[in-house]
Amino acid sequence: MRFFSKSRFQLLRGTQTRKYLTYAIGEIVLVVIGILIALAINDWKQQKGDQSELNRIITVIEADFKSDLKETKNAIKTLNPAQKLIKKMLYRPKFKDSIRNCVDCRYILARSYIINFKSKGQELLSNYNKDLKTKNKYVDSILSFYEIYSKDEFQFKNKLILEEVVNNMEYLRDNYDWYSDYITKGKCEENCLNYFESPNYINRLAYFELFYNDFLLDIEDYKAGLQKTLGFLNNRY
Repeated sequence: MRFFSKSRFQLLRGTQTRKYLTYAIGEIVLVVIGILIALAINDWKQQKGDQSELNRIITVIEADFKSDLKETKNAIKTLNPAQKLIKKMLYRPKFKDSIRNCVDCRYILARSYIINFKSKGQELLSNYNKDLKTKNKYVDSILSFYEIYSKDEFQFKNKLILEEVVNNMEYLRDNYDWYSDYITKGKCEENCLNYFESPNYINRLAYFELFYNDFLLDIEDYKAGLQKTLGFLNNRY
């Protein structure tokens, strides 16, 4: 009888061990599943947050583009008349005879336009280092746009124009006694008029035209690029 009792005890103990192991394994599986679910939820929240941040950056970039588009229109409106006048002065022989009586002709090398393009969105996108950045067609379009149009190049060419304007004003200041009346009162008498139809002034104008035209063409091209890219970004809505 004791033999059977011992065998029964061992059998029961083995059954309990199996039950305990099954329970323990089940607990471990549940914990692992819980961890995986928590990680999945956390990853989902992270991706959602990253996507929200990327959408915010694109919205900032879109606002920058709209501001830049307005700026290009203002720049073209300001620079275009001066460019047309320069061409008349340089390339129309008949117009050269009337330079003496052309008031606007005297101020081309005394005026400039300071370009003001926005770059906040570009900086934000540059600092955004998430995988979503490489999987978004709108970001691809924006990055391609930034590769084509360099704001540093615009600033460099704008600086050349500003420096040339300053150089010309300093040249007049240092070489002509009529400069004070010309710059403060708009007064331009015989000696002053002689200068503005002289080869010296025309040569300076020809030099100025080289990068003035280039700058204006770049702005017009930038305007076209902005309009195209903004049209593409509007598809997001």
